[in-house]
Amino acid sequence: MTAVHCIVPARMGSSRFPGKPLFKLCGKEMIVRTLERARLAECFDRIVCATDSDQIAEVVSRAGFEFLLTGPANTGSDRVAEAARALDLDLVVNLQGDEPLVEPDVLVDVARKLAAHPDCWVSVACPLAPSDAELATVVKVRVENGFAVDFTRHVEPSDAPRWFQHQGIYAYSRVARDEFSALPQSAVEKERSLEQMRIMGRRPIRMVMSRYPSVSVDVPSDAAAVEALIKSLH
Repeated sequence: MTAVHCIVPARMGSSRFPGKPLFKLCGKEMIVRTLERARLAECFDRIVCATDSDQIAEVVSRAGFEFLLTGPANTGSDRVAEAARALDLDLVVNLQGDEPLVEPDVLVDVARKLAAHPDCWVSVACPLAPSDAELATVVKVRVENGFAVDFTRHVEPSDAPRWFQHQGIYAYSRVARDEFSALPQSAVEKERSLEQMRIMGRRPIRMVMSRYPSVSVDVPSDAAAVEALIKSLH
């Protein structure tokens, strides 16, 4: 397979959960757990944490992973674009740093789909729990013929069967990534706080359909549920 790399963006200044990457889940920092999941996939030529924080860089380095310090960025994909340019990488999977339980098999599927379709963005959809339809911290995606046609944070419960949950993974080539980072933030991107809306309608977003529910940490209240799952896995 064509070389595919993984960049995990991480920043300390999350508005919903300040310091989130260094929050410890069962005694280990969230960013380290996420990097370890990427390594388990065994499909990446290189795994790098892109961060604007010396604290995060120190923790990542101590855990045996590579890091790159970046400047301020509007979104994770902007940070990944800066890091990928500095490292001269083409095909990159952006695994958001709050995915400490991402399934390695899903990352393999994303890497393969990106290698096969480098002209597209690639992302992941998984089952949406009906109880999450109106929960703003859970991003929803509507998929038609294998492509994303819309993303939102709010869905009426009666409309929930038409939507999937979006998982915090993006993948793109150098050309697609640089196209994104050269564009200004769009009004709908800012309104919904969803970076992928900047590219919607400009470049196709192919979706990997995962059977695994996404278990990410968006706000502090998510951490207890994730810790319980980690304990159950052990």
